Amino acid sequence: MKSGDANAVPTERRAGHDILEINEQELCRIILDIHDGPVQNMYAALSQINILQGKLKKRDVGGPDGNDTRRSLTKIAGLLESSLSEIKNFIGTFRPPEFQKRDLVSMFKGLLIQHENLTGSRIEMEVNEPLPTVSVPVKIALYRILQEALSNASRHAGTDHHDVRLYSENNGICMEVADQGAGFDFARVSDQSVTQGQLHIGLRGMQKRVELIGGKFHLESSPGMGTRVSVWVPGNEGDG
Repeated sequence: MKSGDANAVPTERRAGHDILEINEQELCRIILDIHDGPVQNMYAALSQINILQGKLKKRDVGGPDGNDTRRSLTKIAGLLESSLSEIKNFIGTFRPPEFQKRDLVSMFKGLLIQHENLTGSRIEMEVNEPLPTVSVPVKIALYRILQEALSNASRHAGTDHHDVRLYSENNGICMEVADQGAGFDFARVSDQSVTQGQLHIGLRGMQKRVELIGGKFHLESSPGMGTRVSVWVPGNEGDG
């Protein structure tokens, strides 16, 4: 590296931090827009359907037309309720957990409880303290990576048990998320020519978040042998 490039890495890392914070702010805005817009409209539509169902029942509209109308309204109401439930789960999952106020371990525990409640999974977390402090963007990255790793495991691993480990290494924090589930052919999924399904997109997203904060990402998996996601991120400079 040339002497004039001495600050290249710190500058790139700061830029990565800025991107993560901006992305998180944008995610918060999207969540609020969804809650205040489409969700409220769907609730209003469901309310109107309930009113129509009540009127049909009160007027005792019979015959094929009346029965067809009742069945259609019931089906529409069911679809709206199901969609609202999915959206509420999404909003609850991605709502920011006060990154600036809470410590990393506390946020992780909250995320694991939430994930267990939503999926019925059982997660064991091991924390080897003390851990170095990290900046807010690094907290954001670790939290979202853990969220994505657990989501991938729930959808693809075929197991309801996951292990999470946090420990200090080389003035940074290591995070491991592992399962003993179905696993997959990592080489095939990593091939850029493969159709980018949910799993592939999730892996690329985790890798990109780690790169933006100057960390390291490693994944081990093979069919029938489970999956392990390992991440190292730098601690705050000056922490001993």
